[in-house]
Amino acid sequence: MLWRDVFVPDSVVGSDGFTAEVGGLVEMPLALYCRYRTPVGKDDDGRPTVTFTPGDHALPDNRGVYDLVGRPVAMENTAWAAGWMLDVDGLGIYVSEAAAGPSPGFPRLGVYRETGSDPAAPVPQPGMWTRVRGQLSIAEPYETGAYEPEAELLRHAVRTWLVHRVVRLDGLPGSGRVTRGRGEDVAVVQRAGAARTTVGYLLDLEQA
Repeated sequence: MLWRDVFVPDSVVGSDGFTAEVGGLVEMPLALYCRYRTPVGKDDDGRPTVTFTPGDHALPDNRGVYDLVGRPVAMENTAWAAGWMLDVDGLGIYVSEAAAGPSPGFPRLGVYRETGSDPAAPVPQPGMWTRVRGQLSIAEPYETGAYEPEAELLRHAVRTWLVHRVVRLDGLPGSGRVTRGRGEDVAVVQRAGAARTTVGYLLDLEQA
């Protein structure tokens, strides 16, 4: 299957040396920023499912959203309480949880939890069928290194992917964040030059 709109921040490209090209292979784990989570009800089928709702390519927050059903993986969290891994048909996806809203005195910017969601913590119990909704990105080392057993979890999550599409997201900064942007299909993920304000890249990936 095709995993669409997987976000790779420009910081990963610039600092970590990440690169990819259309038609080439890339090895990486996936992460989901969860805006909605609920247990799968007794009347629902306990089976992995993947549903994608397309967005647009203006800004990272506007990209497509996934609804996933899977089961949490047993792990020890060594960094923060609201992080875990979801197994979806054998693929481990690192999950971080969106906040309910902005801190007092701050504007409402970004993605927050949806009405009706379970709270960010505690995280669901291992093995319990769970439905989540959110957007996908590359799982960065600060995320993958926050759980034990780290090496075993990475084996569960890292896959070799065939890159079907690359969209570069360019934007104009304002008030501390990018407020306007556009997406452009490109052949290669590469570090942005000084003439561009590149926010990151969206990849369409198929397991090789």
